[in-house]
Amino acid sequence: MNFLPEEVIFSPTTSCNLRCPHCAVTENKRNLSHRLAAEFLADCANHGIKKVGFTGGEPFLAIDFLRAVTRRAVHQDMRFSRIMTNGVWYRDKNHLKRSLAGLRRAGYDGDIGLSFDAFHRQDVKKTGFFIKEAIAAWNRPDIISLITVRDAKDNETKNKLVQLSRVLNLRIKKLSGNRTVLAGAGCFIKIAAIGLSFINKAADLGAGWNNRRWFADDFCRGPGNVFFVSSNGDVSPCCGYANELAALKIGNIAVDGVKDLLRNARRNRFVRAVFSFGLGTIRKRLEIAGVVFPGKAGNHCFFCYYILTKVPPDILKKCLD
Repeated sequence: MNFLPEEVIFSPTTSCNLRCPHCAVTENKRNLSHRLAAEFLADCANHGIKKVGFTGGEPFLAIDFLRAVTRRAVHQDMRFSRIMTNGVWYRDKNHLKRSLAGLRRAGYDGDIGLSFDAFHRQDVKKTGFFIKEAIAAWNRPDIISLITVRDAKDNETKNKLVQLSRVLNLRIKKLSGNRTVLAGAGCFIKIAAIGLSFINKAADLGAGWNNRRWFADDFCRGPGNVFFVSSNGDVSPCCGYANELAALKIGNIAVDGVKDLLRNARRNRFVRAVFSFGLGTIRKRLEIAGVVFPGKAGNHCFFCYYILTKVPPDILKKCLD
């Protein structure tokens, strides 16, 4: 099986100050203990997992967790990948400055991924102020990356990016390979796009079956090969749209260490199949078994969610063996 986690991603809280119409996160009252997370982080480091990231909900609403786990990661000589944020979680200027300064002093030196598109409905000026303060706090012109959702409301998202460029006095530049950045004096912001999965609240926004070709199977090298730790301590082998489903749970850090989670992943029929012969092969086996899909899906996270929630379990089980 090709499941070899390279990173641990913590979602310390599902709380968020925004209510986005496409969000797939189920809110609950549980917040992850930073002490429990720190213990698990040490176990990860001892097993060669040297990268850590944060998401949510809105992770900055759990700023004490971010600082505590950051300090432990530095102590374990780990690297940081990214904190995902909506950028408008702060109450006022002083609250923002204190939060960013405290995280920098704790040792965080990774990137900050800012979810910014028509779905997130942030105040553009407040977003721009967050970007300026983050760049100043770390003295890094490239610390911010914009993560946008494509496949729906694309024109609204483009207009919002134009508004942000004006607030920051930056220019939108096209680079080679269809890459886009916001750039100007003391600022270089990369823009990345991810495909929208039409699940949960986003199901009414369109269909995921309008592609001319199927997704390219990468054995979940994109969203997979991570330990994704939810706010209740549950662990999934991916950070994709389907990671809240029971079929993808491989344990809980309150009772399971790294060795336990790897063992559980091998014993999980679906996880083992995905990381052994891929979602593409599962799709072909389902078609041979008589399953007819509504079209072709280019988003393998959407496809994963679909087969786990729509395909009869007995048919899926036979195609996994």
